[in-house]
Amino acid sequence: MVRKIAFLILVLGTHSATAGQIEYPQVIHTQYEAVDQKAGGHFVLWSEREKIFYGLDQKLFPGARFVDITQVTPSVGSITLTYVEVRTVSSTTSDYLYLAGNVRFRVSGMALKSSNFPTGGGMTPNAQ
Repeated sequence: MVRKIAFLILVLGTHSATAGQIEYPQVIHTQYEAVDQKAGGHFVLWSEREKIFYGLDQKLFPGARFVDITQVTPSVGSITLTYVEVRTVSSTTSDYLYLAGNVRFRVSGMALKSSNFPTGGGMTPNAQ
């Protein structure tokens, strides 16, 4: 048993993984749509110390009908630029947010409709 483990370590340890060259600019594009188009979905965006809410309270923050997010990293080590389009259920025009730096967001009550992520990572739309 010890010999088998030592052999596996020897065999597995001799193969090194090489990463492919990353091409820039990196562009990540995702689009979400509300499951219930009349009520809308919840979308919360964090940028530095600021939070932006959609769908928290229907009177103050109406639900989002759709959210379209594009994140661009122009070059190695550069700051990520984020462009967000949000259309609420109570509006016929979209809100546009332009952000730089670390941006996080949470989506609920919405379904992922399109993404340019590679398949298998959980960030691509499910087959309909």
